[in-house]
Amino acid sequence: MHTTILVCGILMFCLAGVVSADVWTDPFDGNELAEGWEFRDHNAKKTTFEVKDGFLQMTNPGNWGHTTPDKPMLEREVPKSAAKNITVSGIFTTEPDKPADAWIGIFLYSDDDLNYACFLFGGEANQPQKTLIGSMVEATWQDKGHFQTGFDVPLHLKIVKEDDVFSGYYRENEKDEWTLSGGKTWNHKFDVERVGIGFMNNWGGQTVTFLVDTLSIDGDGIKPFAVDSEGKLATIWGNLKTNQ
Repeated sequence: MHTTILVCGILMFCLAGVVSADVWTDPFDGNELAEGWEFRDHNAKKTTFEVKDGFLQMTNPGNWGHTTPDKPMLEREVPKSAAKNITVSGIFTTEPDKPADAWIGIFLYSDDDLNYACFLFGGEANQPQKTLIGSMVEATWQDKGHFQTGFDVPLHLKIVKEDDVFSGYYRENEKDEWTLSGGKTWNHKFDVERVGIGFMNNWGGQTVTFLVDTLSIDGDGIKPFAVDSEGKLATIWGNLKTNQ
């Protein structure tokens, strides 16, 4: 009996550790960025950002393409222990809801600004939201596909790197199962040094605000940052839209 209780206790402790350890989550509460984030702008230097109403809000006026290494991007470094296997997820939306010709989302960077993998959303003007998977490899864009989601913002996105294999997942809300974007993975050999959230491009000439509700980074050696953002999307986003 005592042995059973001891084993169960150890198992519960281990499971609790699995849930909480090695996951860092930023709810973008308050009015300033958490320590460790760095912002860099597109070379036109016209992007603005702020932490407000429970969101990171990044606004860009547009008219630039995807080949430039300079992108409006909020970034943070990850430890070498997370370089080969890492998962980054978040809840995202835009204003307007269907921006004209812009792709926005999650980036996993090597030590080179033109060597990265990304999982994005957006697409053509006034079209239903799509997801995009792909990589910039030695300054050459390798598009792995654009896929309909069947719904509009907000979107839950997740990019997963396991060794040299990448996959992107999306869902409409927390109760849904994750859907593999395009039903496919792709290969790209590099070690992750930085996680980025921002714009791949914005060539439609329309001012777009990228709103990040929550971002989580899961990997070996990631120091946990415990938060509780449950209900934030439903309440704060609703209030934000009502007050505009």
